[in-house]
Amino acid sequence: MKTLAICALALTTATVAQAADVKLFTEDYAPYNYLDNGELTGHGVDIIKEALSRSGVTADMEVTKWSRAISKAEQDADTCVFTTARTPEREERFNWAGPMYSEAIYLIQKIGANADVDSVDAALTQKIGTQTGDFAVALMDRMGATDIDLAPDAEMTLKKLRAGRVDYMVALESAAKVAIDGGGIEIAMEVSRNEFFMACSKTTNGEVIAKMDAAIGSILADGTQAEFIAKYE
Repeated sequence: MKTLAICALALTTATVAQAADVKLFTEDYAPYNYLDNGELTGHGVDIIKEALSRSGVTADMEVTKWSRAISKAEQDADTCVFTTARTPEREERFNWAGPMYSEAIYLIQKIGANADVDSVDAALTQKIGTQTGDFAVALMDRMGATDIDLAPDAEMTLKKLRAGRVDYMVALESAAKVAIDGGGIEIAMEVSRNEFFMACSKTTNGEVIAKMDAAIGSILADGTQAEFIAKYE
């Protein structure tokens, strides 16, 4: 999928010529953030747009492959990525705003597959698909997975799962529901739970991060986050 720049998310009275406060990267991963007829949408996008509006922060937004998105957010000044799992491996590499979510992490499978697997430990000996740069790589490695299959994005991993090229796919709670709705897929087991944030480079303006952190907190506190999630169910 081609990289698509979603520009002009200036939600203040900033002039066109004025640079945005922050550059935001995300990936195509429904229903959190994804392209629909060329428009970036999803409940993660809704949360971030609402946080921009409440905080007065301005942003340019781009959707790209996850490995590039998280690399840019780590290396570039005034740059952030969402929706990002906060893990021990990432803790000191970013500054954080959120959380945006707390969600279960599942292994999903083709319906009826892996009938002889009766535990997480047994599942970890099978071929498990995820995407390059995703937190699930470190999570599976930490849990002792012996065969982790990497793809450039979640869509390719799901295709591999449907084709029987991997036994399981790691999926967040809402994404697992989307896969199930697409047919032929079921949840095999829950393997973890994590919180998901907007992660920013260490050279991102601290005031911007603080404003976004407060705005995201208010979105969860007043029920707006739940309303956004319900729109996509």
